[in-house]
Amino acid sequence: MFKRPDMTLPGPRGGVFARHLAAYDADPIGFLTACRREYGDVFRFDTGVVVISDPELIQRVLARTNSDSVPNANPLDGGRFPTPEQTRRWMRARRLALPIFRPATLPSRLPAVRQALADDLNALDGVLFDPSERAWAICVRALLPLYVPGPAPELVTALLGSFDASLRAGEAAVRVPSWMPSRLRRRVRAADQRVRDEIGPMLAPGRAEHGDDRPGTLLEHILAQPEPAPRDIAMGAIGFTFLGAIGTMGAVWCWLLYCLAAHPAAAERVRSEVTAATADEIARHPEQALPYTHAFVHEVLRVYPPAWLLGRDAITGLDLGGFEVPAGTAVMFSPYLLHHDPRWWDAPDRFDPERWLKAKPPHAPNAYLPFASGPRGCLGTHLGIAVLVLTAAHVAAHQRLEVPGLDQITPHFGPSTLTPRGMTCRLVGTS
Repeated sequence: MFKRPDMTLPGPRGGVFARHLAAYDADPIGFLTACRREYGDVFRFDTGVVVISDPELIQRVLARTNSDSVPNANPLDGGRFPTPEQTRRWMRARRLALPIFRPATLPSRLPAVRQALADDLNALDGVLFDPSERAWAICVRALLPLYVPGPAPELVTALLGSFDASLRAGEAAVRVPSWMPSRLRRRVRAADQRVRDEIGPMLAPGRAEHGDDRPGTLLEHILAQPEPAPRDIAMGAIGFTFLGAIGTMGAVWCWLLYCLAAHPAAAERVRSEVTAATADEIARHPEQALPYTHAFVHEVLRVYPPAWLLGRDAITGLDLGGFEVPAGTAVMFSPYLLHHDPRWWDAPDRFDPERWLKAKPPHAPNAYLPFASGPRGCLGTHLGIAVLVLTAAHVAAHQRLEVPGLDQITPHFGPSTLTPRGMTCRLVGTS
């Protein structure tokens, strides 16, 4: 039933000194769950912030990104919304990159991705490591064959530096005016400039030409365009899409290792499936060759969605569940809560890859959002899943995974990603 436009949104009392902010910081998931139960699927979290939990409302917000809303404003940019021109240029860069990431074009590149993963995983043989310290570099090197031909160690270093600077800035949760000096802003911009400095020379005509007998990378695709892409659009297609993939893919890569250790029966089934398939089938079509492993990966993404909290900033007034939400409001939603809500899933607290092997979807419509959706959803969704499937396949078939203190590992709900806290592991080669 439509509520009167002037009806006040329910929720805890807001303001700079609101007591509930400390409760949220101490246990974000517990606090948001309690609020949903008390106030419903649309509630005011704080001044200018609304949280929604209904999958239909979430999908509506995501589908109308770029028209009714935009991704949350960057605190290091003074909290300003992107301009319409910035949005158009970002979407143009995204469209330029899209053909390389379509499912039909991935199989030809996956053998190189698989080899990069195998090299990194084998290099960890016998080493006790924190996966959150290794995941980002491993994922960058796994993605590299889709972006540029041949090794590019300087680009890898620049990308990791830019990601690390942005991650540290996000953890600091700084919001300062754009004109005010900021050490964090300087670090982020300097790191971004290093990425541009590495990509720039690659965009010179003729630098990445190739014959028609082998597939092209994103760089080669850009250079082969009939009309040269503007330099900043080409930069965005390579640099920004790459950086956007690192955080989410790296976070869930850590949880993949955790789940392989925490669910040995499922891991053994993955191993049996992998050993029954051929190397070529796994390399080119991992999802089709390894259906249970694919289901295992989807269950990891359900239980531990890497981007546990997402949002959009309303640039027009929105009607959300009968409430009028004014322009300028940050609309937040949690894939983690969505994936653990018994209204949308059967037995959501149980880790159960089998749920993905049934004829019908295991969830209510729009209740599965590991990579968001809509015009600003993750461009590399299919590639990300393939990287996870290939990682699980290699570990299960060629290595023994040891994770001491498994019961002491806890989720860390960071400002941008969900990662395992207190996890160390060791991979020991078995073949």
